[in-house]
Amino acid sequence: MALLQPEYGYSVVIDGEQWYRFKQELDKFDPALARSLRRRIKAAGDTAAKKVQAELGMPSPAGGPDDGAGRRALIAATRVSVSFSKRSSGARIVTSGSGLPAGHEGLLKVYNKATFRHPVYPREGMARSDWTWVNQKGRPYFGSVILKAMNEAVAQEIFDAVDDAVRAIGARGNA
Repeated sequence: MALLQPEYGYSVVIDGEQWYRFKQELDKFDPALARSLRRRIKAAGDTAAKKVQAELGMPSPAGGPDDGAGRRALIAATRVSVSFSKRSSGARIVTSGSGLPAGHEGLLKVYNKATFRHPVYPREGMARSDWTWVNQKGRPYFGSVILKAMNEAVAQEIFDAVDDAVRAIGARGNA
């Protein structure tokens, strides 16, 4: 298992083939134990996701223009996914831009930066080069926030969940 930092989130990743085989064996052995493992891993990830959502709930830095709709959409779009598939295994904290309101589609990418540029009252039919552009401070929420939240305790809970499942299999297999 490893803790990785992709562009828009952090992941605890286990070798896909091993993870997939382990989950299949666990399902055969005890489906309730498999469900419990998934729930524990998701709960550990939810701890970090809640901290990301709290950071997204903070007002825009430096009084930037923000009616809160974009931030609320980012909060709603932040989730934890747990996968036991061969191709994409592990636990991921992600924020999806697909549900953002019209005009806020780029917010996911720029709000995670320390600063970003945006137009002030852009007008249709006017060349982009004629718009007035301003710099605004962002509120980076993935890197530092998830890294702080995804501390050893959260990662350890994920590792412990897997270890407990393996021990339960061993205990029942030796009985």
